[in-house]
Amino acid sequence: MSGRHIRHGWDAPEAPARRTGLFGRRAVRIPVIIVSALSVCGLATVVLRSVSADADGCGSAGITLTVAADPAVAPALTEIGSRWSATSPMVGEDCVRVEVVEKPSYELANSLGTWAGGSVDVAGKAAPTPSDSELPVVWVPDSSYWLGRVRAVDKDIFDAAAPSVAASPVVLAVPETVARGLSDKLGAGVDATLLKSMLFSKTPALKLGVVEPRRDTAGMVGAMMLSDAVVASEADLPALVAVYRGIGGPVADTGALWKAYAAGMTGAPVSEQAVIAYNAATPKAPMAAITLAQAPTLDFPFAVRARQPRPLAAAAALFSQALRSGEYKSVFAEKGLRSPEGEASTGFPTGHGVTSNNVFVQPLNDMNKVRGAMTVWVAAKTPSRVIALVDATSSMGRTMTGGGNTAVRMQVLRSAAEKGLRLFTDDSEVGLWAFAGQGHAPLVPLAELTKTQRGKLNGAVQHAAPLPTDVSPLYASILDGYRELIKGFDPSRSNTLVVFTDGRDSSGMQLRAMQRELEKLADVTKPVRVVLLGLGPDVKLSDLQALADTTGGAAFQVTDPSQMEAIFLKALLA
Repeated sequence: MSGRHIRHGWDAPEAPARRTGLFGRRAVRIPVIIVSALSVCGLATVVLRSVSADADGCGSAGITLTVAADPAVAPALTEIGSRWSATSPMVGEDCVRVEVVEKPSYELANSLGTWAGGSVDVAGKAAPTPSDSELPVVWVPDSSYWLGRVRAVDKDIFDAAAPSVAASPVVLAVPETVARGLSDKLGAGVDATLLKSMLFSKTPALKLGVVEPRRDTAGMVGAMMLSDAVVASEADLPALVAVYRGIGGPVADTGALWKAYAAGMTGAPVSEQAVIAYNAATPKAPMAAITLAQAPTLDFPFAVRARQPRPLAAAAALFSQALRSGEYKSVFAEKGLRSPEGEASTGFPTGHGVTSNNVFVQPLNDMNKVRGAMTVWVAAKTPSRVIALVDATSSMGRTMTGGGNTAVRMQVLRSAAEKGLRLFTDDSEVGLWAFAGQGHAPLVPLAELTKTQRGKLNGAVQHAAPLPTDVSPLYASILDGYRELIKGFDPSRSNTLVVFTDGRDSSGMQLRAMQRELEKLADVTKPVRVVLLGLGPDVKLSDLQALADTTGGAAFQVTDPSQMEAIFLKALLA
């Protein structure tokens, strides 16, 4: 087994045959002296080897327990691991040595995702697939957030129990000079409502920045608090996209975040431990740690990879017990970390808003809420490649519902398209096609959303008018749009065909035949989604949903014009 060494005993020499007589007795005496001397030398050799092996606990022998730890907790675990190993902990007859490797949580999550046969989006390239021997036995990320994201790829990758070994609340880091001017507004801390007023009033009190939430727990906490501050219903989702676009960054890591303050940023969610470390390194320009009310906490779970050999699993259990025994709580405290219960032990640094008061520990483990915020974040920050395919048949001149609503379907489409363009980043690519009669017509070719391209698209939409035909080549137009997106597929963008229609296909092609054609075109290396929005009461949503399901897309029916913008965004996020 890798990392485990078994010492083999020396074979004892055979005892010489006993001899009698004077000559015999004298003949035996010399070999006995020689053997005795050799035995003493041999014993010395064994003792020396034993001392050499055990001077630091285990030396190169025994069981090596590999632990990958986030940089926030790695220094503490390294010191504790060294001290604990020196006590010669044993599993059976083998001693245990802890080997700690510092690894950002997002980096190991990326590697574990590919190893498990999937991926964890960390706003970067997927890691090469590691071998089993390249992965640690134990992982201590900064938060249960990472366990949830990796378990979304493989739910059985870790043992069920992953107890916390330390904690650090997420706070709002504000330059102390700025914090003094906010003291009358802060009260007992900043909740979502207060954060909204500080960020979005006519004279904002803060300019917020974040580390990319897909690679930073505190960044995700910030994104979720913004979502709580802005979104009261689905109709507010477009506003959240605008908010995410308006905040500074995202930056790659906390080190880059500190540098962003020089560019005018005045607040960012980070861990309390990060503020303590920053102030220790930069005492002349300290950051104040402002409490974020009801915000999740970094909880540093001790996660053991499942199906480990028994000796390694036993060694991991022993080390976990030692970390949580309280014997080493001062080591955690000196590194700016609290106990799993939120207590600050002897040696914990205070000042600049950091106190020794207990904090409530609330791990970030609501993965449904995480997914909701992350989906909007990705849509707001990631470029898209979209062809909008719009129905131009005569039925688009009818009212939306026919039940007292006088909104004309084409006018609803115009409004949705105009507002929808605001949801795409400037480095997205968007084109516009219309279909009616014998086929489709490209109104605006697919191109990057420069100011000129936006003008072309808005102009084409505003001048769009229904044609005098009810012949709807819906299926053929979808197939042509799908082919176009595959032909120029861009893996750095979300490649999507968005279809606006108020009816069914009238070409004679059956739904199942259409699905087979889409299945033939599909390429797993070039995923293209088809998202369909059905306008009005004439839409057969089940047919649209069947088409969407074939490509991993989504379908929605719109019967109220006021729903359009929110549903359009939901369609893009689906």
